[in-house]
Amino acid sequence: MHVTPAELQAGRLTGANLRLAVRSLRDSGLVVLDDVYTAGWIAELRAAYDEQLDRHIAAKGGVDGINRRSFGHSHIGMFLPMVAPFSDPQVVAHPIVVQLLEQVLGADFRCSFYHSNTSYPGSGVQPIHRDSQPLFGLEHGVAHPAVTIVLNIPLCDFTEQNGSTEVWPGTHLIVDAAAEDTKALEDRATGLASIRTNVPAGSIVVRDMRVWHRGMPNNASYARTMLAIVYRRGWFLGATTTDIPRTTWEALPERARHIFRDNPIVEDAPDLAGVTIGDLREQGKLRL
Repeated sequence: MHVTPAELQAGRLTGANLRLAVRSLRDSGLVVLDDVYTAGWIAELRAAYDEQLDRHIAAKGGVDGINRRSFGHSHIGMFLPMVAPFSDPQVVAHPIVVQLLEQVLGADFRCSFYHSNTSYPGSGVQPIHRDSQPLFGLEHGVAHPAVTIVLNIPLCDFTEQNGSTEVWPGTHLIVDAAAEDTKALEDRATGLASIRTNVPAGSIVVRDMRVWHRGMPNNASYARTMLAIVYRRGWFLGATTTDIPRTTWEALPERARHIFRDNPIVEDAPDLAGVTIGDLREQGKLRL
């Protein structure tokens, strides 16, 4: 759905558009918000991301080293440090996204997972999978409301050529025991309609994490990258993966601090822009 300049300036969707976004997310399991970011802003974020990714790949023994333990050939996942520009409130707590998530997850929702996914040229097809399972398994025969939502921010145009994600709308409402059986999902998906998330840079894809999906081959000459930020209901506790440097925490607005309230606050390190927070923790360069 198109986000208007007036909505961006106000930081809120109109009542009609908010209802449309909520309905799409509940019915289909995803909604795309178009025209949220400018091309220039995305280009700057992509440049900073690429520098971070290059250091991450080098530290992991190159793409071949990552492929030995990755989920899908040349599909690279990387945690991001909560430093500028990745910690910009327009990324981690965009007011329009916050407005939507308050409707779907409740006003007390949290965030503790900040990741990214990059598909390199020559990447393969990922197995069809869910990022999270029905909360009660087979105990209840009907789907529960959304508990976890992932925010995907493409850092380039997503096309079928560069491997836009394939998704099966409505599959978040399927309650069964097949989630752990990849072959069963592959077989069942052949009888269900899927779409490709062909969206321009500047868009945001908001998706229920139960939706079946897979990364597709990148046949372009450049990497296809997106940020992945997971939000969950306030009562749904879990492990945190995102440490926040103190200077970042102090610069965050109050609403963003509440969203990230579970995450450890760490002392700053001079080379935070060069490596992941997890790497620094392992090296003993960060302390609580």
